[in-house]
Amino acid sequence: MKNFSYLFRLLVLVSVFIGSGISAETPENTLKIFRKLSEKLQSVKKISYHYTREFTYPAEDYHSKSEGEMYIDFSKENELVGFRYQYKDETGFSVFNNAEFFETSEEDRTIQISTKLKISDFEGISALYNSMITMRNMLPAVIADRNMVKQVKDTLIEKKRFYLLSFQTQDMYPDYLGRTFKKTTQKITFYNTIIVDKKSFLPVSFIQLKKGSRDVNQTDFSNIMLDPATPEEESWYYSTYLKDYKERKKESVMAISVGQPAPDFTLVQNENGEKVSLNNFRGHPVLLEFWIKNCSYCISAVPELNALNTKYGLSGLKILGINATDSQRVINQFVQRQKVNYTVLLGDATVSKNYGISAFPHIILIDKQGYVIYSGGLDIPILNDLISKSL
Repeated sequence: MKNFSYLFRLLVLVSVFIGSGISAETPENTLKIFRKLSEKLQSVKKISYHYTREFTYPAEDYHSKSEGEMYIDFSKENELVGFRYQYKDETGFSVFNNAEFFETSEEDRTIQISTKLKISDFEGISALYNSMITMRNMLPAVIADRNMVKQVKDTLIEKKRFYLLSFQTQDMYPDYLGRTFKKTTQKITFYNTIIVDKKSFLPVSFIQLKKGSRDVNQTDFSNIMLDPATPEEESWYYSTYLKDYKERKKESVMAISVGQPAPDFTLVQNENGEKVSLNNFRGHPVLLEFWIKNCSYCISAVPELNALNTKYGLSGLKILGINATDSQRVINQFVQRQKVNYTVLLGDATVSKNYGISAFPHIILIDKQGYVIYSGGLDIPILNDLISKSL
């Protein structure tokens, strides 16, 4: 089945939330159908599908699309996160074999491995975003939450019958594995719709919208096969690929760690061209956000950071967004479109190197004495706690 068009998705979502032209299931059947989907996904032992992930943010003129082939094995022996998988796209392939995660790059024919994995290491792996794994883990919590608005409707798509399972989440969204919901600092209503094939009772699409926004996050699942042939045993081992790929050295740059003194810097402010030094803010907690334009997570971070600035700015917190990649014109456009309410600086490679920045967005929280007290992703609950204690 072909991927649904962006326009059709919007029409489907409008129909779901205003009830236009699509017959609704009775309230009694709604939970029954949610449970049936959950039970179907829980019953899956092995599955393969063509995966498409697409982000469309019209206001930011941002669009990103990626796709590839996924194989997942939910066998009981996969105890770390409940599965192992192989994923391949045009850039390379990645494999998690329940003990190791390794990935290749077709561009330079290299391979890199990670061991001693934790559940948190799976957050940010593109092939897992709003995937079958996400829905499998997430649905029991959705079903159990009596306060979560849920509804089921049906429709015809390309002469096939589908259920539209929709649910609203307030100020929270599922993590990549679907094991928990992440909190937002802003009041945001998320509209989520799972399109389910009535015949197979498997999801073919997962769509997310935000109230008052035209932004669309969507994932599609096509060419779905249950109990597909298992990949060759050798394909799960890192050593198998060393004859075709050279080992990639781990990045020598490591993010600055908690307890270290924050390196001083002097950078130009985007708004007025004035120079700003970190040491100017000694005696105040400072939050640094390293970001780039072509990063959907950096776009999503802006309202969260705006909210932190509104909440703590008058109490002394200083938020500095640092971009060492994009031109000033691009940065200025981003700031205006996103209505950034904190200071944005034009960064340079030296500052990024001194702080060990290799992924975006990366957050550094510095206390009043100039020492790092947080280094990592945008974890709002942790940052709220640390900022409150630092003021």
